[in-house]
Amino acid sequence: MSIGLKPDESKLVKDYTLLPLLLDVLENDRSVLCQSDLKTSEVTRVMIDRLQTAALADLTAARRSMRENDLKVYQHRKTNLGIEVEFVCRGYHHKLSMLWGLIEAEIEQRSYTYLGLNIADKGGPH
Repeated sequence: MSIGLKPDESKLVKDYTLLPLLLDVLENDRSVLCQSDLKTSEVTRVMIDRLQTAALADLTAARRSMRENDLKVYQHRKTNLGIEVEFVCRGYHHKLSMLWGLIEAEIEQRSYTYLGLNIADKGGPH
């Protein structure tokens, strides 16, 4: 970790970066759902709504906390390997890199948490 950066500040930048990605995934899923012929489409739509509401609330809180903690992202790049974010915190420049595998795992974990489910039950007996 770089000088001048606290773990909760690093988490804020991570949330600020991941939550819009989660919202994009959910919007894409909603679009696919609208074009599908699922028998459980209404239940799935309600779950997507619930996920979007929770993610948007967390993103709003992250943005507010970033302002309060004088954190500012000034560079955001998607690469073949993942995402690179450059930001300033109290005058210090920092860089955060996340690989796509980590991003997908974080988004999936957060989705399960928002729905009140345990990701450890994923793929269990049906």
